[in-house]
Amino acid sequence: MNPQCARCGKVVYPTERVSCLDKNWHKGCFHCEVCKMTLNMKNYKGYDKKPYCNAHYPKTSFTIVADTPENLRLRQQSELQSQRKPKPKEEEALNDLNGGILDLIIINLIRI
Repeated sequence: MNPQCARCGKVVYPTERVSCLDKNWHKGCFHCEVCKMTLNMKNYKGYDKKPYCNAHYPKTSFTIVADTPENLRLRQQSELQSQRKPKPKEEEALNDLNGGILDLIIINLIRI
């Protein structure tokens, strides 16, 4: 029994069969997934069991950061910093006032 085409599902006879990517295709059905350009055994690129032309072949980009010890430490530090709560405005004002008083005391001690 003749196999079915991976694209159209119709029977593929030996004279029109392209066997590629673990599937059988009609010559006319073996085309790029994006631009529909007819491909052959010399100019196709397979990705995820689908044929692509050179221009539309999916590029693999590495977006996941490896979990190295340094990256794990940086992630923990970042999470800890994002959990810190800012001081209320009154506390900040009081701290600024205390800092100013300390500066005056130090200046007076230097003069002595």
